Amino acid sequence: MLPNFLVIGAAKAGTTALHWYLAEHPAVFMSPAKDPSYFAYGVDAEGRLLWGEPEFHTLPVRSLGEYERLFAQAGDAVAVGEASTMYLECPQSAARIHKLLPAARILCSIRQPVDRAYSDYLMYLRHRGRRFDPARDLTATSVWADPDSRWMRIGRYHEQLSRYYEVFPRDQIRVLLFDDLRRSPRAFTEDVYRFLGVDPSFVPDLATPHAVGGIPASATMEGLFMRGARSPIRPWIPRPVANWVRRFRSRTMRKPPPLPPALRTELTAHFRDDIARTSELIGRNLEHWL
Repeated sequence: MLPNFLVIGAAKAGTTALHWYLAEHPAVFMSPAKDPSYFAYGVDAEGRLLWGEPEFHTLPVRSLGEYERLFAQAGDAVAVGEASTMYLECPQSAARIHKLLPAARILCSIRQPVDRAYSDYLMYLRHRGRRFDPARDLTATSVWADPDSRWMRIGRYHEQLSRYYEVFPRDQIRVLLFDDLRRSPRAFTEDVYRFLGVDPSFVPDLATPHAVGGIPASATMEGLFMRGARSPIRPWIPRPVANWVRRFRSRTMRKPPPLPPALRTELTAHFRDDIARTSELIGRNLEHWL
């Protein structure tokens, strides 16, 4: 069996939340493994990766057989899907998805690009056990704030989204704003369920935090969480247990310092044209991002 919808996007917190809100719906089956990234994997004639940086990208599912097995337990689910953030960033993914799954629905989560870059950089530090240093990290000279850094490049959405609009009909694509999830999670999930043709009145567990960002209060505790997140048995941990762990972890995280307004404004200026073009492409007013 193959999926009939895919969750992609640059807002990792939004994509992760979507994965779990969808997995809870009785008419939806989600791949037990998040980020299989099958459509981001490809090699040239000499076996070299066509895309991906080992420091940032993990491509665990590399054959169609492996990919199909992710959905073997889908049964009679109305909507069958998976969530892989890399499908927006990878230049080849849209065409690969369309070739195999031309009728698939695409859900894409995006976020204000500077906020996204900052959040992604904080995650980068957490995953590597590195400390956040305000004097280093809250300046325009920080590694993440370089306009050509990977953290900033991902926030140029127009070209990435255009690849999907070029091969899929508009009615098969739904671009979701992280802002909407934060403002009204219930309306957000109703819209998603309706788009997939399942009962929009279903209410998922909106109290459990997903993909909690921030700064770990304890590097040791965060290391334990990271090892658990990478465990091969993670997809089969009972949901109540997994949710308890997520709630516990959220209590071990400290809220990061907000970006200084002047720095946020300076960095957002790099995206002004792209935000305008993205707004026109997706048919959403994004002036509040500026």
